[in-house]
Amino acid sequence: MKQIETYKLFDPTNLAKGMPDEESGNYIFLLRPDVELPNDMIAEQPTFTTLKYNGKEYRVLYTGITKDSLYKRVYKIHLTGNNAGKSTLRKSLGCLWGYTFVKRDKKPDSTKTKFSETDEVSITEWMSKNLLVLYVANKNFGQEEQELIDTFNPPLNLDKNDNVINMEYRQRLKMLRARKIGQ
Repeated sequence: MKQIETYKLFDPTNLAKGMPDEESGNYIFLLRPDVELPNDMIAEQPTFTTLKYNGKEYRVLYTGITKDSLYKRVYKIHLTGNNAGKSTLRKSLGCLWGYTFVKRDKKPDSTKTKFSETDEVSITEWMSKNLLVLYVANKNFGQEEQELIDTFNPPLNLDKNDNVINMEYRQRLKMLRARKIGQ
């Protein structure tokens, strides 16, 4: 695994400090200090692993990869995408609030979902105020992703995460995410 010190910090509240790179790579969403996850649907908070970056400790929430553009995946899809159907992170957060699924596509037989426009805006606002992102350009992003999941056990990473810590939490979240349109 690359050293965490090689990762760059992106603060969504300070866009002037720069955006993630237009390269493939890995990213880690962190909770700001003293922030808790929404717990409307799962009462207890998960157990978090912390990482130290620039002398500060952060709780790891989620990690992901992109084979195309960190900028597009982190900023355009996760942070401001307004479409939980394309972001597993947004979908998990909306499910924790108990938001109702609506159709993502206009096709009548589509089962793809997202949340209402109002709920998507709420997710965007919460993420911008409460999350930070570490990212690194990386061609070996797949192997790095698994190492990050194994090391930090992010509670919102449902795939590739077999850690017994937070297993029950992830199972409850999977059930919430499996709801149908209108639920």
